[in-house]
Amino acid sequence: MSLFGKSIQRIFCFYGSLTGFAFLGVCLGACSDIPDLPDSSSKIQDFEVYVHQSGENTFDPLKINSNDSATLVVHVVPDAYQDNVRYYWYNGEDLLDSGRSYPVSTVMTASPFTVQNFIPDHVKIIDNEGNWLEKQISVIVNAPPEISDITVPANGDTLYGNSHTPFLFTWDTWDRDEDDRIFSTIEIDGKSYTLGELDNIRQSGLGEGEHTFRVIVEDSRGDKDSIPARTFFVLDTLEGK
Repeated sequence: MSLFGKSIQRIFCFYGSLTGFAFLGVCLGACSDIPDLPDSSSKIQDFEVYVHQSGENTFDPLKINSNDSATLVVHVVPDAYQDNVRYYWYNGEDLLDSGRSYPVSTVMTASPFTVQNFIPDHVKIIDNEGNWLEKQISVIVNAPPEISDITVPANGDTLYGNSHTPFLFTWDTWDRDEDDRIFSTIEIDGKSYTLGELDNIRQSGLGEGEHTFRVIVEDSRGDKDSIPARTFFVLDTLEGK
């Protein structure tokens, strides 16, 4: 090869080397601008939601007594990461609030409409590296049944008759959830009688002397109310006849 040819070859080789270095530099520069992906090995293992109401925590089921305010709270596992997470409460696609806890007022539980629109149905948490977990939740909002203190017989009453007399027992109950059903159980002298949806009965077999009774009511969601035991007396005016 001539001297001129060798010179041309060296020039092309040198230019090719420069081009290669320039291309490598562009690649390295472009790659350095790509943001890091979130760490797939998040240190947060899981989380759960519980209800805090009337000084008690309830995890399962998530049930709120609509007569009192309550708070939904997220518990992250492990505990050490509670403060290193952002919390978001959603109803459908609507973001309701952020923060580890979600306050539920009696206004939010006052009607089916407010429950449907202001009670969260899922929670999303995001850590400082961008890793996230999401969980659906089902919150039961229920007004427990209530029973009046006014009963027949009243506490301390005297009933006249004998063991053959069908004495009347009555009580009043109600539930703010108008579509709910109330079931009653009466205890007379320590023996229980399941009455279904009855709110009064007549009971015989009560001899002369002191007796007690109490009533427990329960709705279809398992919430209960009761009255303290009443004491009454049977006076046999028929002298066993």
